[in-house]
Amino acid sequence: MFVTDKFAFVHLPRTGGSFVIDVIRKFFPSAHEIGHHLPLDLIPSEYRHLPILGTVRNPWDFYVSLYHYVSKKDPDSILAAWMSENGTGGFQESARNLLNLGTHKKRLDALIEMLPQRVDYSKRQVPNVSKDKTRRIRGTGIGYYSFRFGEMFGNADNVFFCKLETLREDLVVFFDRIHAASDELRAYILLLNKQNASTHLHYSSYYSPELADLVLARERPIIEKFGYQFEERYSEGSSKFLF
Repeated sequence: MFVTDKFAFVHLPRTGGSFVIDVIRKFFPSAHEIGHHLPLDLIPSEYRHLPILGTVRNPWDFYVSLYHYVSKKDPDSILAAWMSENGTGGFQESARNLLNLGTHKKRLDALIEMLPQRVDYSKRQVPNVSKDKTRRIRGTGIGYYSFRFGEMFGNADNVFFCKLETLREDLVVFFDRIHAASDELRAYILLLNKQNASTHLHYSSYYSPELADLVLARERPIIEKFGYQFEERYSEGSSKFLF
């Protein structure tokens, strides 16, 4: 979480947060991090009056991005080892494990056993979630993304969300709304290169019909809240830069 004298940013992983942080660091001198991926419910009392900014991403796209990021950049992490069964599973198997997190008792127990009792938010770690919080997903029927979204934002009633798909435009709207936008800030946001990006095929090429339907079932809360849908807009051989 980054806080400034004008707003606080809650950073949900793999939803464009590195881009947002780059903007915050450049244009808000008071900005400082108070916890890596710190959930909103742990925000210190002196910042609770601030407007809250968050980011969100199409769930089908999220799983592709998470898989590529964790597998390549943090293959020895708890999450990478668990979701891919120690590197033996590809995207389909890893995504299915993540999506069935709340319904597969033995797999959930295995993950909980690997997690820490408490999270030190001063450290970079994947995933930065505790045993107790992960136990709460048992029997809910939701997938990993909806679980992490709820853990980071709670009911999210007081959060201004930027969709990754329209991140630049949404950020400008947010800064205009809190009277923090300038011509320089607007130009920087609209022209800045993407941060922490990976290159891979459009997300639709990674899904079987059955797996795409499983995302629809497990991530329905986010899909309905933000109006997401599964799109097949790119040919099998095309590529696209993604956050």
